[in-house]
Amino acid sequence: MVNRFNVHSAHKLSYQFAPGRCILCQSPSLRDLDLCLGCENELPWLSSRCARCALPLPQNHDQTHCGQCLRKPPAFSHCITALRYDFPVDRLIAGFKHQKKLNYGAVLAALWLSRCQSQLDTLPDQLIPVPMHWRRRILRGFNQSLLLAKDFSNTLGIPVNHAINHPRASHSQQGLSAAARRKNLQQAFAFVKGADVKGKHLAVIDDVVTTTATANTLAAILARNGAARVDIWCLARTP
Repeated sequence: MVNRFNVHSAHKLSYQFAPGRCILCQSPSLRDLDLCLGCENELPWLSSRCARCALPLPQNHDQTHCGQCLRKPPAFSHCITALRYDFPVDRLIAGFKHQKKLNYGAVLAALWLSRCQSQLDTLPDQLIPVPMHWRRRILRGFNQSLLLAKDFSNTLGIPVNHAINHPRASHSQQGLSAAARRKNLQQAFAFVKGADVKGKHLAVIDDVVTTTATANTLAAILARNGAARVDIWCLARTP
């Protein structure tokens, strides 16, 4: 398992002696973040998006919501993100998840905090990381959603609640159609007996939202068990 405390503590301490180094252009970042301002400004930031699910919309779109949310509103209240899942964000998230480049995840979490806090009308009571089946967690060495949740928890002072687990192994969602994703998630997640979410405002933490299948499934489970409101916080939204 990844010892994240040692990795991040040492990394943050290093900023006292030298500036960060940009993870994209490799030049000194000249600040306590491994991303220079030039590269940060060139990232695929979301501008026009659905007010409910954050789906990127054309600039001339005359509706505040996408067609899917108008036809069938999702189980969650809002998806909060600032980045489009496009180059180089896709490369950074892949490196974070599959190559154990934890500093990529730390940079993306810092960007979320700097750009998305202004979108929050109120802070949630608890953070719910998207769970990972134990076999996949062992193979990867960590659950990236849990690492992000801990980052947000440490900064915002919001507790992490493991209210949902992943008892049944499912295929990876990557590359599946929306219908296949929904079928793949049937009975994959379960509410943890005794978890206290009644009457609470919750934020589900994920790295990428693609079809909203996972987000909808988890939000529906939490709502059935008494949650008053469920938001989705993610690093990036797929076009």
